[in-house]
Parts: sequence; C-alpha cells; structure tokens
Amino acid sequence: MTLDEYLSHYIVSSEIIIYLLIALGGLIVSLTIILLSSTLLANKVKRSKKVFFYNKANNLIERFFEMIFSGTSILSFLAAYYLIDRFVTTGSFRAFWDKHSDMLLLVMIILSCVINSCLDRVIVPLKVIDREQKASVRMIGMLYIILIFVYIKFIYENNNYDGFIAYFLGLMVGRFAYFDASFADFIKSVKLAAKNLPLLILGLSYTGFMCFVGFSSRYLLISNGVLVSTFIAHIFMVIAIAIIYHSRILKLVIRKPKASAKRTSRDSADYTQYDDTPAEDYANYNESYNDYDDDYSEDFDDYSEDEYYD
Repeated sequence: MTLDEYLSHYIVSSEIIIYLLIALGGLIVSLTIILLSSTLLANKVKRSKKVFFYNKANNLIERFFEMIFSGTSILSFLAAYYLIDRFVTTGSFRAFWDKHSDMLLLVMIILSCVINSCLDRVIVPLKVIDREQKASVRMIGMLYIILIFVYIKFIYENNNYDGFIAYFLGLMVGRFAYFDASFADFIKSVKLAAKNLPLLILGLSYTGFMCFVGFSSRYLLISNGVLVSTFIAHIFMVIAIAIIYHSRILKLVIRKPKASAKRTSRDSADYTQYDDTPAEDYANYNESYNDYDDDYSEDFDDYSEDEYYD
C-alpha cells in the first residue's frame, strides 16, 4: 500500500468516531480503577478521608495522563522516523537522510520533548503534580515504550525495532545513572520511578486494549508498521483524555472537600452580623470572616506531598 492508500484507510469519519468512543470507554475504565484505589487508600486513614481522597485521586490521575503523554510523544518521533525511512526512498532528501539520520533522530527527540510539554501544559494542563513527579513519570515512560517494543518483537515476531530497543535501554539507564550521580541519587531515582509501576501496568493495559480492538477490527494495520499503528492508537487516547478533562466530568466526580460545619456556621453568623453592623465595622467583620476553622486547615497539613505521591 502507498502512503495515500494508508491515509484514505484511516480518514473515515464513521470509523474514527467508533474508535474514539472505544478510547473513551477504555479511559473511563482506567479512571474508575484509579478512583476505586484512591477510595480504598482513603478508607485506611484515620481522619480527613475526603481530603485524602481528593488529593490522592487528582495526583494519580495526572500521573496517569502524564504517562500516556510521555508514551505518545516518544512514539511520535519513532513513527516519524520509521515512516520517513520507509516511504522516502529516493531524491535529495533521502540522500540527506542517509547521511545525517542520527542527527535528525536527535532533533526528533528534542521535538518530542516539546510535544510532551505542549500536551501536559497546553492541551491538558497538569497542575497538581510537580516537576519531580513529571520527571519520574517520564522516566518510567521509557520503560513503557521498551515493553511495547518487547511485545511487538515477541508477539508479532517483528525484529525491525531491535535497534530502537537497545537505544531506549541506553537512554533509560542514562536517566537513572548519569555520570556524576551518587549511589544515593540512583536509589532515589529508582524509588521515585517505582512509585509509578502500578500506573505503568494500567497504562500498558489501556494501550493493549486499544491495540487489540484496533487490530481485531482492522482499523489499525500491521502492514504499515505495528509501531505506527500503536502511535495512532495513542493519538485517540490523548484526544479521549482531552475530552474527559475539558468536559469537567472529573470535577463532578472528585469534589473538593467543603469546610466543616463549624466553620460554615461561624461564617454565616459573621455575615449576618455584618448585615446589621455599620459600615465602619467592616474591618472587624473581615477579620472575623478570615478566621478559618483550625481543625479543617490542619487536615490539609497532616498529609505530606509524598503521601499523595506514593
């Protein structure tokens, strides 16, 4: 098949809608698993269960989104590299490609980092997880891609990506054990990455489901490269994430904990008093209104960032 034939196969509105609905279904199941696990963890804490659930669920969901974004950005430059190498066979660009393919691969890697930043800052802004958590998820994202390669190699018996597997193994080892890192830094990197292993399993399950449905329905084609088809599946996964995020469904499911009844009644009393008080007493009302319930405030301080991240 030519490139035009591949494009005409994928750009069919009815099949696009069906596959997108499948992506949404798989995402909803994945998010449900995260919410259930957050609920189970919240039930184990002694107090402020709603506060713990709210922070834990948001943290896990954003890390899951970041893992999908990381995998998509990596697959983007790998798919581009594969397609260029396969379909651009003649001409001056091919000669330039053959001569400078390693340098161009490095440029594509840099562009993939830009794509990743665009996904988690512009398309779906991730505001809960910090830079350290994003970095650890991206590290485990390399393992995510390596496992996809291993699946392609042994399940589809395709040896075309052996070079990529060796390349990414080197990158992953380099992220964990860089030249000036101490043993303590290495252990810390491993521990941070290990916290994302459950999300790695969930992400691979979501990807496997999308690929299984895609190849079974023949919407995804093995003939154009399993790697490219996996990237196409990830595009639908990213679109599904964007739809769920911007629909604000998650905000309805994960409600921010309200202040305690003690604080609410106090604020109501203060407001009523303000209605009957001369304007010159506004400063006293304002001070009273900002006197938040100490117990409620302490609930947020009882849990460190690390507890939500575990």
